[in-house]
Amino acid sequence: MTERPPVFTDERGTLLPIELDDVPFAVRRVFVVHGAEDAPPRGGHVVPCDELVVLVCGSATFRVGCGEDERTVLLGDQGQQVLLRPGEHVTYELDGPGSAILVLASEPFRPKDER
Repeated sequence: MTERPPVFTDERGTLLPIELDDVPFAVRRVFVVHGAEDAPPRGGHVVPCDELVVLVCGSATFRVGCGEDERTVLLGDQGQQVLLRPGEHVTYELDGPGSAILVLASEPFRPKDER
């Protein structure tokens, strides 16, 4: 995990800033994943590039690696992050429709047959 950015909450809502200078790679792609009711796990693949995953709201459980090297990372506080490196296997679950993650990636999307 990387250092959690500050989260600012008041009567207007919550502000979760991400300083790109703090990301340990050049960001080439950004995407958001929202949870769904009774959704199956996502991922189930090898990460093709550096990815910094930031919990926007709700919670998420990540399983990173394989076999004895697998680690489980629970993101439960807004702004918590997990850094995924190329070659790591990742599977994750979002806790329902109230959960969302923001993913910053070092490479643009490429379909599997173009990698």
